[in-house]
Amino acid sequence: MTNKKNDISSYLKHNGFIIPNAEIYGGFAKSWDLGPYGTELKRNLKNLWWKFFITSSPYNIGLDSAILTSKNILEASGHLRNFHDWLVECSNCQKRHRLDNLISAEELLKFFAIKDKKNFNLEIKCPSCQQKNLSSPRQFNLLLSTDLQINQEKEENLAYLRPETCQGIFVNFNNIQTASHKKLPFGAGQIGKSFRNEITLQRGIFRTREFEQMELEFFCQEAESEKWWNYWTEQAWNFLNKIIVNDKKRIKKISLEKEELPHYSKKTLDLYFDYHFGWGELCSNSHRGNFDLTQHNKYSQQKLVVKINDEFIVPNVIEVSFGVERLLLSILEDAYQEEIIKTLQSNAKKESIRSVLKIHPLLTPYFVAVIPLSKELKDLAQQIYLDLLKSLSFNVAWEESSSIGKSYRRQDSIGTYYCLTVDFQSIQEQIVTCRQRNDMTQIKLNINSLKNYLTEQYEKHWREFMNE
Repeated sequence: MTNKKNDISSYLKHNGFIIPNAEIYGGFAKSWDLGPYGTELKRNLKNLWWKFFITSSPYNIGLDSAILTSKNILEASGHLRNFHDWLVECSNCQKRHRLDNLISAEELLKFFAIKDKKNFNLEIKCPSCQQKNLSSPRQFNLLLSTDLQINQEKEENLAYLRPETCQGIFVNFNNIQTASHKKLPFGAGQIGKSFRNEITLQRGIFRTREFEQMELEFFCQEAESEKWWNYWTEQAWNFLNKIIVNDKKRIKKISLEKEELPHYSKKTLDLYFDYHFGWGELCSNSHRGNFDLTQHNKYSQQKLVVKINDEFIVPNVIEVSFGVERLLLSILEDAYQEEIIKTLQSNAKKESIRSVLKIHPLLTPYFVAVIPLSKELKDLAQQIYLDLLKSLSFNVAWEESSSIGKSYRRQDSIGTYYCLTVDFQSIQEQIVTCRQRNDMTQIKLNINSLKNYLTEQYEKHWREFMNE
């Protein structure tokens, strides 16, 4: 058995997980769409995160704020001044590169410590043309703007596509508290699109201009902020450990040095996954202090505060921020395995390779597939399939192929957890064969008990996942 650390982009495209956007026109701006199975996996992932961090917590509630963002919000949050990466350009091939992709972490810290960054000497080759013609680093603004065309006054037309979802939570702080009657401590989370004008677009869905975030902003008193930062950081680590089910050595924690911290952060710990291209960040846990609410208080002239013991205070904020696409990619890379299967055919041993996605059962696009062994059994199989489709718990696939072996391999390749084979015994004795994905073990089940059995198995996985 192998769990290869390689680029599985072709595999994911072929099997309907991740496909290039506007491919018939040659692709667009290195954008990506999700195919049928990627869509279901992503939906399951977001539902699982929402249940884990929001609806199962006595403290947290949800929000869905707008994507279009006022300049005033981003001025107050510091994004207009501070939201940038460091860019270098090659005078030979005119390619742009992010500085942090070219130098080591130690060199990057030295760079941050230099006051006059224009004199930072880069004695390295351009990754594209291998020439030593890289410019001095300069700041590159990551905000994406849009023209609302309200009138001829350009300033009034200017709006931004939000670079993160959390600002919508901060500016709605009073509305959230009033509507929910929450008292400190409490949190608000949301899942939604964000946009960043990235310098380089590489590594598939890991770095794109358009992406989704799953963010929790937890409000608390300053005296309790360290306790809550530890708690939610540990919860983020627990969540990651529950969905990376095959190779725990591919995840790790990294605390940022003071020089590396974002402008809003007092301390940050990032969670990383070892992708086929190397280690990459997929979650950031930050102690934001009271920076955000203080800034919006100042710029809006409103009072985003809470009253405790006859005193108005500005709460501290603890943030947990996952990138949906990055997390999805890590799940797929962790799940992909190739196994050598030995079978006996005509008294001779034969080996074949099984490509399988060993995804957590709650995340797999389809929890169960229904497979008729022959065309004569299609009607009965269809009845079972349509009956299971009504289940509120799990997704069901229909699979029909020239051989049962091909059907199993196809469902293995998209991660389906159970396969139900309808054979001639099903007509005679009302029994089907239930095959489990991971170890390929098979059991016999009565047709009348199928829905109850599968529901129990699915709910068992839910209970295990939510059990801390």
